[in-house]
Amino acid sequence: MADKMIPSSQAVNTNVFAVPEQGWRGTGLTGRTEDSHLRKVWTVLWNEYVLVTAFVSLPGERSIRHTHETGELNISFADPTRPQMHWNPPGVPHGGTPLPSPTSELDERVRSAISRVGAKDPDVQSLLEDILQREVDISAQLAALTRPQPGLRVAIDCLFPPFKTTIVDPLYAEQKTVIGQWYD
Repeated sequence: MADKMIPSSQAVNTNVFAVPEQGWRGTGLTGRTEDSHLRKVWTVLWNEYVLVTAFVSLPGERSIRHTHETGELNISFADPTRPQMHWNPPGVPHGGTPLPSPTSELDERVRSAISRVGAKDPDVQSLLEDILQREVDISAQLAALTRPQPGLRVAIDCLFPPFKTTIVDPLYAEQKTVIGQWYD
């Protein structure tokens, strides 16, 4: 890793075709077809403080589920004029197909309260169920508005020392940990 780090101030080359450190992710997936799940990645900058990776996501591409020991700052573009920044906290799986989230305790409590009210007053129960459904619909609309549009997506990932990534995707035959840039 130390031999790849750049020890001094520099201008970063934004011509991704001229960047010498580049490779593919996704070649280690089980059940992968010829071009599915492959992601082209470029090392834009790597020093003792940060590892910056650029990548392009193709329409319909599935990323690989993984975690980072020290977290990850992701900057992507939902469309040409709408950048988005995401912080993926240390150890939290992201990318790939998320696991279904269990029903939250709050959901259970709200539904239980609506049911108890309904035992006494069915009209109030119906009204509360309508209000709850509106909240669910508004949350889905908000999620749709903030989701990237279909098409090519350019993104930048910033990792911090010790640059440790653990692949936790069920499509990989076994969990894999990488220190530094992740090509496979």
